[in-house]
Amino acid sequence: MEVSAQTSELEQIQDWKVEVNSVRDTIRSMQQRLELLSGKKKDEDSLAQIEHFQNQFIRQLEVSDEMFHDLKQCAKKISNNGQLAVLHDDRPVDDCATMEDRMQTFRKLYNELQEEFNAFSAFS
Repeated sequence: MEVSAQTSELEQIQDWKVEVNSVRDTIRSMQQRLELLSGKKKDEDSLAQIEHFQNQFIRQLEVSDEMFHDLKQCAKKISNNGQLAVLHDDRPVDDCATMEDRMQTFRKLYNELQEEFNAFSAFS
């Protein structure tokens, strides 16, 4: 791999790691807002929505952690010219193009969750 292409991919991965961390921070903030809302909303429908968001936030944080880990592994693979320093049996390390596709999906699902939560919290 050409050094400038390798550097460019590593910079892209670093940007994605920053983005994933930002998502984690925002999810934690939304969890705090949800806690405040749960004290105000006591009807059955609202409680079901609150539980839905609690579960979605937990899952989004899990996905964020997996994504961050995979980005780190991808960066290591690129730095080692395509060779993994440590082999992982649980799942293969993706290349940068695959990680880009995964980041697009990650963004889409996160944005949908954020929009859904903002709509729910706006009626409080």
